[in-house]
Amino acid sequence: ISVMGQVPGSMYTALLDNQLIQDPLYRDNDVKLAWIVSSALVQSKRVVLVAEGIDTVATVLINDNVVGHTDNMFVRYTFDVKAFLKPGNNSIRVDFQSAVDFAAKRAAKSTYVIPPTCPADVQHGQCHVNMIRKEQCSFSWDWGPSFPTQGIWKPIYIQSFDSAVIEDATVEAYPAGQGWELRVRVYFSIVSGSSVSGQLVMKLDGTPVTQTETVALSDSVTFVSYNITIPQSVPIERWWPNGYGNQTLYDVYILFTANNTGELSSRRRRIGFRTVELVQDQVSSDAAQGLTFYFRVNGLPVFFKGSNWIPADSFQERITKDTLQRLLQSAADAHMNSMRVWGGGVFESEDFYDLTDELGIMIWQDLMFSVAMYPTDQDFLDSVKQEVRHQVRRLMHRPSIILWAGSNENEKALRQNWFGTGNNYTLYYNDFIKLYVTTVMPVVQEEDPGRAYLTSSPSDGLESVKEGYVAKDPGSELYGDIHFYDYMMDQWVPDNFRIPRFASEYGIQAWCNYDTLLDVFEDADFSSCSTQADHREHHRGGVTEMEMEILKHLDLPPKEDAHKQFKSFIYLTQINQAMSIKSQTEHYRRHQSSLLPDGRGLTMGALYWQLNDIWQAPTWASIDYSGRWKMLQYYALSFFNSTLVSPFSDGGDLNVFVVVDEIPTQEIRDPDTEQLRFEPMGKFRDILHSSVSQKNVLDITAEVVQEVNGILVVEMYAWNNFTPLHQWKVPYKLNTTAESVFRQSIYSLMKEAGCVSAKDCFIFMYLNDQLNGPTNWLPLAELKDSTLQQAQISVSRVSQDADREFTITLATNAIAPFVWIEASKVMGRFSDNGFLMLQPTATVKFYAWQDVDVATLHSSLSLSSLMDVYQ
Repeated sequence: ISVMGQVPGSMYTALLDNQLIQDPLYRDNDVKLAWIVSSALVQSKRVVLVAEGIDTVATVLINDNVVGHTDNMFVRYTFDVKAFLKPGNNSIRVDFQSAVDFAAKRAAKSTYVIPPTCPADVQHGQCHVNMIRKEQCSFSWDWGPSFPTQGIWKPIYIQSFDSAVIEDATVEAYPAGQGWELRVRVYFSIVSGSSVSGQLVMKLDGTPVTQTETVALSDSVTFVSYNITIPQSVPIERWWPNGYGNQTLYDVYILFTANNTGELSSRRRRIGFRTVELVQDQVSSDAAQGLTFYFRVNGLPVFFKGSNWIPADSFQERITKDTLQRLLQSAADAHMNSMRVWGGGVFESEDFYDLTDELGIMIWQDLMFSVAMYPTDQDFLDSVKQEVRHQVRRLMHRPSIILWAGSNENEKALRQNWFGTGNNYTLYYNDFIKLYVTTVMPVVQEEDPGRAYLTSSPSDGLESVKEGYVAKDPGSELYGDIHFYDYMMDQWVPDNFRIPRFASEYGIQAWCNYDTLLDVFEDADFSSCSTQADHREHHRGGVTEMEMEILKHLDLPPKEDAHKQFKSFIYLTQINQAMSIKSQTEHYRRHQSSLLPDGRGLTMGALYWQLNDIWQAPTWASIDYSGRWKMLQYYALSFFNSTLVSPFSDGGDLNVFVVVDEIPTQEIRDPDTEQLRFEPMGKFRDILHSSVSQKNVLDITAEVVQEVNGILVVEMYAWNNFTPLHQWKVPYKLNTTAESVFRQSIYSLMKEAGCVSAKDCFIFMYLNDQLNGPTNWLPLAELKDSTLQQAQISVSRVSQDADREFTITLATNAIAPFVWIEASKVMGRFSDNGFLMLQPTATVKFYAWQDVDVATLHSSLSLSSLMDVYQ
């Protein structure tokens, strides 16, 4: 097959654009199009040409002359092509070898098995992805399809010069005394055998800070480094995480002019001034209680609220900045201040990191190694060195990146013998050390000494280092970070969860939204038992697990109407996912300032798995492939709110915590035990004499008072009445950032309120103001056993407030849990969804992502609540 294709692009999108294949995501085309991955591919393009990204194994030709070879998707390749160029038009051809074939041949050459060899059958994937430096999930994952792309996935161009040009530049900002300094490093490409002198100008835009240096370059001197002092007289605003202050960014311009030719080259690096420390200190004077694991940003301890990021599409060329903007803005809108870029995808695009810088979303950046053992032959290690050096140089100026992690789950996989490596543990342990400690770590530390590096996530941090980089328990609650999954337990009950220092992964599956499936399903596919529904489930046993999880609290939908049953099942899986992650996230936030006698506690991070989707399927995502929010994403608006009211059943008691963040916080040590706790800086004198920038303090001082003092209002309702049975008002004043403000026997509360049976009642609560303050609720019995009413909910009015912004008024004749609003074929999001409708009327906002009028929006709306499932 010979077709024209776009660059950047892959063979899938080239064939699709030429109408030779269907949409690869339609039904089971991920399997039907598997023939493509074994095909050789030739791409030709006349351009003027450095290969920023070639996916993956290829031979590069200029005018039919071989100039080089590639085998790493994450490397920028440069080839000397002067001898092959001719006057006029020149052709660039890239001949691709099948990535699947290359990986298989490399595996066959290995003297020992490097597991895992193949993915689970349910994933319909390809084998030996760990043998090739390519997007690991492109061979399939338990949430995504197998599309082993081949193509020129980033720009490719010819660069010509007669002396020397800037090849790379890095900029670090770090405190120096009472001010700041910039460390600028510049890397040059130079004509071989020449000596070049020139002027290097470095300027901090928007300020008078400029420094000019004369540089002398040669074959042996292609790198220069300078420190630039920023005078204290120059006002510098710090970059803050989302919720803590402004995301002030500065452009640094670096310009080089060669003296002999006058050639000019330049780079721009957009930076932020902030400090980040990964704090791993003893939690108390008792060393057996372990070490802390939290981040101090600009001198303040920050609780990390966020999620995990996977590639937004199987075909990188289809990901637009608008797509990224919508996804990342959705994260920021849900009060997320952090995100982990998972190690089985790709180092993300400049657009992605531009947005995380602008939105204040701190990035835990994995390197691209995931859930596997890896080769350690010299060719592989040399390629990895080149990859890591290039990517760290490319990204290290980004203020949003706060950590490098060497791999996803590989320390844990090795220690816990996930792939049967236990019988030859020393061999695979030595490979682990050779790759992540001997090869990767020195490159990261040389290029970016200002950021922390972990060999894996999860890990025990410094304890893993102490134990030889592979801890005895890489999921310890007393050190580092954990990944936690348990699909058999009741995930609405907080007693079942662990109490770690930092939870960097936890999650549960739910189906994507019904409307999202319309693009890829036929009518017969809309059934829980259909072949296509089963095909989309790549997690073995996932359907059964979702059913069992639902049955702990709710009944499954009737099966008389397969189509209606499937739609109801989608809805129930989303309820279960939202309630489960809500319960777990609140649990972690409640434990941020407490230390149990066994050393557990001081939890300072909750990054659920996962934010986004790569296709239309049941997955762990809170936003599906279309960009539609699932119920979980709406719940994140509340459980990640800067102030959280969090009730739970605690040994027969109602225990209510108030949690605050996004305010100045200080670390306090007990004078006797040295036990750590986090306290709000509630005393203005403490705040104003702290290291926090004065401008930021003035902005948030008023908020501190409001958040650490207030009134908790607790109400008990019967399911059949809009009027509460009883109300309790409880003044509170927080001494720490998370503490219990109300605890009382549920039985005594029921008795006082006149509630005869737990199945008839629930508890609702809010802080200060029900309309504007944070709210929460807690059923007193399993909902499947409760006396819920059949609510008749309708849309009584839709009005337009502003461009693409609407107010929707709802009416109901009964209290209804999990009220779900959908706007069919109108893209956008609501201000709230999946909520408890407590009064006869309620209003929600709708923020449209497209032009739409009131009538069209009104006609698109549909409503459901829990009892509608069982009609």
